[in-house]
Amino acid sequence: MKNILVSGWTAAALLCGVMVSCTPVAVGDLNVIPQPLHVVQDREAQPFVITPSTKIVCAADNAKLVRTAQFLSSYVKEVTGLEPEVVARADVRAIRLAVDSTLANREAYRLRIDADGVELSGGSESGVFYGVQTLFKSLPVTLDTGERPALPAGEVSDSPRFAYRGFMLDVGRHFFSVDYVKQVIDMLALHNINHFHWHLTEDQGWRIEILKYPRLTEVGSVRPRSMTSWKPEYDNVECRGYYTQEQAREIVDYAAERFITVIPEIDLPGHMMAALASYPELGCTGGPYEVPCEWGVFKEVLCGGNDKALQFARDVLEEVMDIFPSEYIHIGGDECPKERWKACPKCQAKIRRLGLKATPDHSREEQLQRYFMSEVAHTIAARGRKMLGWDEMLHGGLPENSTVMAWTRPDAAVSVARLRHNCILAPYQYFYFSNPHFNKIKGLKSLQRVYEFEPVSEQLTPEEQSHIIGAQACLWTEWTADSLKVEWQILPRMSSLAEVQWSTPENRDFDSYVERLPALLEIYNRRGYDFRKDIYDVMIQPEADTVGGVLRVGLSTFGKADIRYTLDGSQPDGGSLRYTAPIAIDRATDLKAVAVRDGRRSEVSEERFARHLASFRPLSLTHAPHKDYRAQLGRTLTDGCFGTSNYRDGRWVGCRGTDLQAVVDLGEKTRFSKVWVSTLINTNDDIFPAAGLVVETSDDGLRFTEVARKPLPAPASVTVELRREEVTFPTVSARYVRITAQVMNDIPDLKTVKPEKAFVFADEVGVE
Repeated sequence: MKNILVSGWTAAALLCGVMVSCTPVAVGDLNVIPQPLHVVQDREAQPFVITPSTKIVCAADNAKLVRTAQFLSSYVKEVTGLEPEVVARADVRAIRLAVDSTLANREAYRLRIDADGVELSGGSESGVFYGVQTLFKSLPVTLDTGERPALPAGEVSDSPRFAYRGFMLDVGRHFFSVDYVKQVIDMLALHNINHFHWHLTEDQGWRIEILKYPRLTEVGSVRPRSMTSWKPEYDNVECRGYYTQEQAREIVDYAAERFITVIPEIDLPGHMMAALASYPELGCTGGPYEVPCEWGVFKEVLCGGNDKALQFARDVLEEVMDIFPSEYIHIGGDECPKERWKACPKCQAKIRRLGLKATPDHSREEQLQRYFMSEVAHTIAARGRKMLGWDEMLHGGLPENSTVMAWTRPDAAVSVARLRHNCILAPYQYFYFSNPHFNKIKGLKSLQRVYEFEPVSEQLTPEEQSHIIGAQACLWTEWTADSLKVEWQILPRMSSLAEVQWSTPENRDFDSYVERLPALLEIYNRRGYDFRKDIYDVMIQPEADTVGGVLRVGLSTFGKADIRYTLDGSQPDGGSLRYTAPIAIDRATDLKAVAVRDGRRSEVSEERFARHLASFRPLSLTHAPHKDYRAQLGRTLTDGCFGTSNYRDGRWVGCRGTDLQAVVDLGEKTRFSKVWVSTLINTNDDIFPAAGLVVETSDDGLRFTEVARKPLPAPASVTVELRREEVTFPTVSARYVRITAQVMNDIPDLKTVKPEKAFVFADEVGVE
């Protein structure tokens, strides 16, 4: 990014230069979110001051351009109270919008601003629209200040990195009104997102009117209650609702005005319980079926050997394509158990007729799904459209010309690209904003996790990288029944996503992003969006100084907030210690901190630091941890901090299929008689207790002698639990201690699908 800031348009110029009035001027900033590619700002030059006489000029015969100009006028009014008139011509002091077809990218734009006016040109009307978003976010908020708004003198040259920039909303689990869907689309527009993936059908609800199959909405759109916990518990509140075809077209038109394409998803052949409840003859058993009130994956799916089921899919998609003009039609293809197909006479007869044979990579039933999806793809292709589906389609082999949305893991995109299919990254580990584990990550860390994900793998060749066409976040609504929680989950993480989608890797910097964030948060506040307020909190970042034997704790937040903290467990206030440099901790401590902005305090951030013989000492791991759970290569195991039940909080070291073995250097020969390991059990996610603990000691770090071994029991049921496992022994004296948490190889059969390998997790090892 080229970003030149020349500071200090002088007070004299502000008060007595270009101004007729002596009212103070507030000058905005062209560095917005997402960060434009090239920005030049000249703070010495006179800015463009917006006045009641300012006009917005565009060609009157270009309806799209006129609409964008009207958007800009409304945006200016939103933050300044002024509402520039849209006109076909003006002599001076105007904001001029135009299309410049010489720009190579249709979504590119250029801005030139000086005291006399603003020139905005885009590679197409969409490029102008994105330039308008930058102008909007560059404006100072003067509605309540009495200041006059101004745009800084400068130039912007910008274009997006990815052509596909998406966001998905699931309305199958919970229904949201037409008006609220429009509000979500407005959020997308603010963040330069150009595809709205609308997940319209699910096991728990069919939400789009299909004229040929009226029972889909008569029966399939109604659920008597909803699951509220895995215990299970229910709310006993009826969930109903669907969109008529007319309403769906209204949404399509609303989005198109904002240069957003609506991509419908009809998820098949799995996730079809609502359809089967409506038309039971489409299933392998013939039912009866009910719209389920529970979440999860169900074995009841469309019958892969029933020609009526295939015709049903074709008929539905024909009507869907009549409503949605999008290039892509999403057909799911995920989470389709084959249990019914294996026992179904029709499915097995179809497999024999097609001559499908099991291969080392794909079962016969997986190949039957590939056949089913290929037939669906032909229907889509016949209308000049493209099929889009989830990466489980890889299991049976991809139909020709498929575009894949990789959600199960980032590496799935590598497999897709190497097959020369286009791929959109939507990994749940980073971009599922409804993931309850990730939602437990607070403050700036929740943004950083999204921001620092790179969609294009270095494992790919340049030609293969060209098949990575975009990135998308998803909001699933099993546990989200209202708009407040929708917004809490997506904002401000959508702004982190936007910069990943729009800005080049060289142009992305998290610290810079955080400095630009407050201006966008002000827009959220003005619009009444219920975004996460914990981003105002202090982020506590411990790092063990293994040489000095202390813990150095950094405190950070964004902007120019004053950070105050205490070390005795008391509540911090304006009179507490002011943070100026990393805090050295060498004993058990309860640290609490707040950020103070304009006299208002954030919520209290708290961390308790334990102290034992291994605290803040050097540690090495014998076996490499799983790539997703490295926790600073094990350094968190002696930092005195404990993780939460959210094993993705950055504190947990996880090994899969191998023992978690750590060697701690105590610095000198030390007497001790107890070793413990703080562990996590989450059998839902294949994280099992350690099978046993083994303790070994050494004086040279090379030759170890076992001093204790303790077997541990396997769980008897599905459980999520934080547990401290310890082993005691007669006092020994040694400098090095090797602690092994043994992975469970004899995995109990607790779930429908028994994992081949178990995880073992730890967040702290202790020596006493």
